[in-house]
Amino acid sequence: MELLRTELDLGLAQSVRILQVSDCHLSACCEEDSEKAKEKSKKKTAAFLQESGGVTQEQRLKEALELAEDYDALVFTGDVADSPSQANLQLLQSMLEGRRYLYTFGNHDYYTYDSDSGKAEDRDRFLDDFLRFLPCDPSMDSMQVGGVDLVTLDDSLAQFSWLQVEFLKSEIGKGLPILLFVHLPLYSPTFVPKAYELWESSMCVGTPLEVLEAHGETDPKMPPEASTLAMLELIRTEPLVKAVFASHLHFADEAEVLGKPQFVTTPCYHNTIREIIVK
Repeated sequence: MELLRTELDLGLAQSVRILQVSDCHLSACCEEDSEKAKEKSKKKTAAFLQESGGVTQEQRLKEALELAEDYDALVFTGDVADSPSQANLQLLQSMLEGRRYLYTFGNHDYYTYDSDSGKAEDRDRFLDDFLRFLPCDPSMDSMQVGGVDLVTLDDSLAQFSWLQVEFLKSEIGKGLPILLFVHLPLYSPTFVPKAYELWESSMCVGTPLEVLEAHGETDPKMPPEASTLAMLELIRTEPLVKAVFASHLHFADEAEVLGKPQFVTTPCYHNTIREIIVK
């Protein structure tokens, strides 16, 4: 498995090694699912297999988890499931049982094949299903490892909430350097042209309205709300926030965002995960 290696020098007494895994897109289905869901599962599984050279998403995740044994922390940054089918949830539970990790939602973790929907109400509907086996809250959570604070925030709907703003402020109050993990990247003009080329969307949080309008962006959730703007300003002005790690784009990117380095990770099913070494 290919490792995207990132090194950060934060002056720690001892190095911390973190593994970021994202976009596994498990696409299993159950016999009890609708015919529409079964058909979509079949088509998407075939597409993922073609992209990955014939290796299943489950096998890629298994390989990543084997590597994770040698790291101090494991962080999932969304779209681990391509849909929240019971088959995918049971598979995740069995593969992740007994592990300590952080997990934040991607837009596909609650995207249902039945309704072709991944809205706020879908996220709320499936949250309890994930919380039955996750050791963390996919909405927002943190883990302190070796003098660094790993913070996850769910931005899968392209917004941050006021509750998340207050949560990050409370994490800042701990006085530790913070690495922020999200699914959608924060806006950077360096990758937006490629995102529009591939996806016909900016695919990121905080895209300026003029950029959305210039590209004919029609997704009503994309313009940043007041709470999102407040979060972006907090990230920009807070010196304890050292770096941002994201995924979602299905290609790798590095850029300075809000004065902080941001690293976008390639999907796990593409045989890629990110190794973060903090010194």
